[in-house]
Amino acid sequence: MDQEPRAVAKNWKAIDGLALVASLIFAVGVRLYGLGRESLWLDEATSLMLARMDIPTLVHWTALDIHPPLYYILLHFWVSLGESEAVLRGLSVLAGVLNVLVIYALGRELFDRRTGLFAAALLALAPLHVWYSQETRMYAWVTLWSSLSVLLALKVWQKGHWGTWLAYVLATAAGLYTHYYAIFAILVENLFFLYLLCRRRVGRGHLWRWLAAQGAVFVLFLPWFPIFLLPITVGGGGWVALGLGRPGVSALVQTLVLYLVGTGRELYPPLLRRLGYGLAMGLLLWGICPWAKERKAQQSQAPYSEWEAVLFTLGYFALPLGLAWGASQVFKPMYSARYMLPFLIPFLLLVARGVTRVPWALGRALLLISLLVVLGFGVWAQVQKLDKPPWRALAEELIAQSHPGDLVLFMPGWHAKPFDYYARGRLALYSDVPIPVERYGAQALAAVERAVRGHPRVWFVWEEGHYTDPQGRVYAYLKAHYRQEKVIPIPALRGGKIILFVSSQALGGGSNG
Repeated sequence: MDQEPRAVAKNWKAIDGLALVASLIFAVGVRLYGLGRESLWLDEATSLMLARMDIPTLVHWTALDIHPPLYYILLHFWVSLGESEAVLRGLSVLAGVLNVLVIYALGRELFDRRTGLFAAALLALAPLHVWYSQETRMYAWVTLWSSLSVLLALKVWQKGHWGTWLAYVLATAAGLYTHYYAIFAILVENLFFLYLLCRRRVGRGHLWRWLAAQGAVFVLFLPWFPIFLLPITVGGGGWVALGLGRPGVSALVQTLVLYLVGTGRELYPPLLRRLGYGLAMGLLLWGICPWAKERKAQQSQAPYSEWEAVLFTLGYFALPLGLAWGASQVFKPMYSARYMLPFLIPFLLLVARGVTRVPWALGRALLLISLLVVLGFGVWAQVQKLDKPPWRALAEELIAQSHPGDLVLFMPGWHAKPFDYYARGRLALYSDVPIPVERYGAQALAAVERAVRGHPRVWFVWEEGHYTDPQGRVYAYLKAHYRQEKVIPIPALRGGKIILFVSSQALGGGSNG
């Protein structure tokens, strides 16, 4: 009598396995598609610059920066495979694909296998996750470490083996050494553990082991702790305050929009975009509604009810966004949508649970397929949009049009990093004008004068209106001393342009082309 149910269960397990494999295949495919199409941009070039350093120099440099060193250390070893755009971004692809496995395990641990499978399918095609899985930056990795930390916390709250506790400590510390916003996941874990303790869902033995695990994480992070305090006092290194400012409510809305449609929002047909918003938010609300059925006792040995699992997931999603947004109002601006990527994971878990709770199999299938179509279009739109400045093409254009003795001057200077990745030393570059120019005044202009002296032609790579020189004083100086001959726009860089300035004695000079 028991053989038929066991056979059915075995068949469903095989189908679930195939569904998870399909999600992984899609995750790999969309993250590899167009991987090297766009040029490296500023932050990616910075990552490569750090990865090329020896480890002590790298660690020292990041101690002066706004991000901790673990991602750069991983990239340091990864670049032994090559330094092409696709290879460099491949490290983030790896994290993005692994995260599909982790969200499946999270959904299964918190709710059931079906929710895990639905969440894995959604994450495989989530445009924002795909976007950061294709960047030479740490955001895909902090998302992976944070979600792995949460998964392992759920496991050790039950009957975790010592190996699971050790894995939790290492994953949690790795998250902190990758990006400071991993601390929000740790905060949510501790708040929920306190809740379980107060409700006597965990015993005193778990309390001492949990305190020991938190102590071990702190000890591992202790060498970096004084450095961690610096970005808090200056608000994300200062760029958030200067470049983004204090976030309004619209910043929270924009984060949700990015979660759903990624960076290619304007390429969506309006009807499809609105369908995506309505479906995702409706399913999210359905997933957290208070009349959810409790899971049967025999279905899970977890020390928390299904509603408590919803509460935990909701806290994992909402608390980090709310705290980062609130801290930006009270202290210094530190809210950036890219920092919120780790909390896409609980958002998709709640949406997946909303799909799971639809009572009709056909309805679940239609809803899931509709969501995947919306997400898949977002992945396509991001590839079409070309959001990064085309430094590859611009460097080749300037090399082809250059004359002997030309100088390329950058304002702000950091754009020299992605430009030089493609120029590869074939042009003379200057990027050390003291900034902000308003503060340094005559000293900044004197640096420009020294840099351009002896160069009859200057290519001025300028981001007009940037906070480093909002009044355009460097441009005004060049215009007063040189003749403006040509302007080349820089797509995807707001106010970006390259201006050729030529002195009177250089007119009619020959080309290197």
